[in-house]
Amino acid sequence: MFSKPSIAKLREQLKATDAAIAAHPLSSEAVVKANAIIESSKGESNDVINQRLTEKGLPDLEAMGRITLKESTGWWKLHRERNTLTKKIDKLSR
Repeated sequence: MFSKPSIAKLREQLKATDAAIAAHPLSSEAVVKANAIIESSKGESNDVINQRLTEKGLPDLEAMGRITLKESTGWWKLHRERNTLTKKIDKLSR
């Protein structure tokens, strides 16, 4: 009645999930670079951080907040799916 998915099918799903993660807005080059600048600027004023971001043509802090708020749920779901698929593949590979 119910059949377990094959390892090949799970690997296909994992590949599709990895592609979706790579195409996700939080994986975009601009967001990754902006996050790196924000992380390296801890303790500095928002004005200084925004200036650095603007100089590099990256989203400012407000835009980063909006992007993060809007896209975090989808990002979380994709990573949860990836973890689930990885566990299933590991379990069937034993």
